[in-house]
Amino acid sequence: MIGMLIWKPHLGTLANSLIILLLMGWLCLLWYRYRSRYTTRKTTLLLAPKVLFTILALIALMDPAWRNAKPTDDSQKVAVISDISTSMDVEDDGSATRARRATSTMDDIQAGLKGIASVERYRFDVDILGGEDDPAEGTRKTDLGKTVVSLSEKPDLSDCKAAVLVTDGGDEIIRSERHGAVPIYILGVGTDPSTWDDLEISNTDIPEEVELDTPFKVAADIVVHSASEAFARKAEDIEVQIEKRVDGQYEQLGAMTVDPGKNNGRVEFDLPAEKTEGVYHYRLSVKGVDGEMTALNNTRDFEVDIREKSITVLLYGNMLDWNFAMLKREFSDDATIKLTSVYRKNAEVVLIDGARQEGDAVFSSGFPGDEEVLKLYTCIVLGSFPAEFIGPAALEALRKYVEGGGNLVMLGGPKSFDKGGYYGTAIAPLIPWKESRDARGISAGQFPVIVPPEGAGHGLSSATAAILDGVTAPVFYSVNKVGERRSGALSLMNASVGSEIVPIVALQSYGKGQTLGVATDTLWRWGRMDGDISSAAHQFWRDSIRYLAGEIEGGRFLTVQWDRKRYRPSEEGHAEIGVVGRYAEGEVHLKGTVEHAGTTQDLSIVLKDGNDFQTEVFFTDRGDYTIKLEATLAGEPLDSYERVIRVGSNVSEGADLAVDHPFLENLAARSGGYYQREADTEQLIQRLKAMLMTSADPHDTPLVREPDLFGLLPIYILLVMGVLLWEWILRRRMNIV
Repeated sequence: MIGMLIWKPHLGTLANSLIILLLMGWLCLLWYRYRSRYTTRKTTLLLAPKVLFTILALIALMDPAWRNAKPTDDSQKVAVISDISTSMDVEDDGSATRARRATSTMDDIQAGLKGIASVERYRFDVDILGGEDDPAEGTRKTDLGKTVVSLSEKPDLSDCKAAVLVTDGGDEIIRSERHGAVPIYILGVGTDPSTWDDLEISNTDIPEEVELDTPFKVAADIVVHSASEAFARKAEDIEVQIEKRVDGQYEQLGAMTVDPGKNNGRVEFDLPAEKTEGVYHYRLSVKGVDGEMTALNNTRDFEVDIREKSITVLLYGNMLDWNFAMLKREFSDDATIKLTSVYRKNAEVVLIDGARQEGDAVFSSGFPGDEEVLKLYTCIVLGSFPAEFIGPAALEALRKYVEGGGNLVMLGGPKSFDKGGYYGTAIAPLIPWKESRDARGISAGQFPVIVPPEGAGHGLSSATAAILDGVTAPVFYSVNKVGERRSGALSLMNASVGSEIVPIVALQSYGKGQTLGVATDTLWRWGRMDGDISSAAHQFWRDSIRYLAGEIEGGRFLTVQWDRKRYRPSEEGHAEIGVVGRYAEGEVHLKGTVEHAGTTQDLSIVLKDGNDFQTEVFFTDRGDYTIKLEATLAGEPLDSYERVIRVGSNVSEGADLAVDHPFLENLAARSGGYYQREADTEQLIQRLKAMLMTSADPHDTPLVREPDLFGLLPIYILLVMGVLLWEWILRRRMNIV
């Protein structure tokens, strides 16, 4: 209890001083007046009531109050929120479940704060439940992140002095970025695993995404917690199986027996490739052992997103030259690329190799003039040969293919671009360079590589540029001396040719598609050299095909890099946004939105430096968030970006029953609260009391107007009346009128 006397004068300092001086002067005048008539004793008796009345008047003028900072039940409240997820049903101390111990703890907290604050009880699993909300049936999951967010969103909780979470912490660590004004105190409920007799599936290695038609592995450690030797002997050989859900029923895919005491109980399953896209559900489980604490962590349910990640590529050439042959090998070795290569064995025979597509037989008669056949491929790569080998109808079909969203790569060589006669055909607008006035075909030599800023920052070439940056004086061994770059094209790699800087690798959009021009036929030579440059050609072709196919995030001018692949509620996603090209600072404008659950909000995009931006997205709830960005230059659209981020957990309830004390301690500290283990409940109560005492709002009790005597009149009024009565009695006894 903290109390003190304070004064609340109704007038200012000068006015109060004048009134006090006047009253003192009045008392002095009365003294001299009475003294001239009466003895000193009578004068003192007559003056005493007036002195007391003057003192009471001054007290009323100064209006004293007693300030009391002791909190009361109705002056502040504390929310105590108990975890009711399924993991709280575990009886890990041998006598009571975590939920029952949590209820007992809540009783202790309420009793300990009696007279200081009112305690309001709540429950949570994936969110804070209302008073009339019923828990979910079956397995109740934990979402600690969403619960933290709700503390600042729910009106009946935001005015609490503190919130106490009584929980075992859930099954995974969250990076809760934002906290409300309410400090969070956390009480961790759960005993030490060394006291358990239990089996656990731990340290899982499960892919979130797998390519269609690609086998994959699932691995995990089978951990035994054995407080007794008898249980340890029972758990020497554990049966493990993996199942797949088909039409609502689980079917076994594999099984094995493992000794948890060897190789950390590590198990690995090779799962077969899936033939259709979609989200597949699997279950990894161990057979229970008699006497174990719970079977909740004997099962791990998980999902794998099977996607069509393969990229269909057509490599079309004339004869099998070195550049064509090496590129054919490069694409064939890439598991993501489904390559169909078409070339002439001789003047009469056309070979079609690799992954065949339905309808590709028409290539045996030459390049088809049917745009629909070309749409079988994500990307078409043209070798070096004269345009007349394709024909006008086929070239027009190729133009329409790119315009409709296809991707074209044009390779350099002796019969490419100008020398191939392509500027007089329908695909001339697709070429990233203007027609050269000095067409020379291919020139051999050593031409220093120059990576411009837009190439170093572009998603297609940034990784290659980083490799070349560590290479001493990289060179091209041949170049096509092409014309000037078109105004809409990007130069990603240049070469120094004599006194000129020639764009060798250029990217240009056309309609909905793109064209990549590579004005050299010797990139393959980098792969046969020693040092870091040996990986540059592989990196370039790998990233080029993936970028054209849309596998690398970003667009033509925008590159977007997120700080994480997966997010959970209460976490914040940070994106670094780059604008490729040479633009003055502030010339390019970005705007963006985030859409979730039917609600769209604008993104705050901040300019960092030059043409580099950053944005943040706070994920409040589970579900899909659609991020859209749009870049404009001088009011005209420059590029756009869209991505769907799935927010949520992929961990089974009860997968990790051990309480993560450091994580919970950090979570509480970042909100301004404290963390204690369940054995230290009394310490938590004392911390709450200290906080409530210091943060309680002061209460002032006016001493003039209050308190009342028997609820009738204020004591001050009674004192004034008593003084007046005293003076009247004195005057009557002294016969003074």
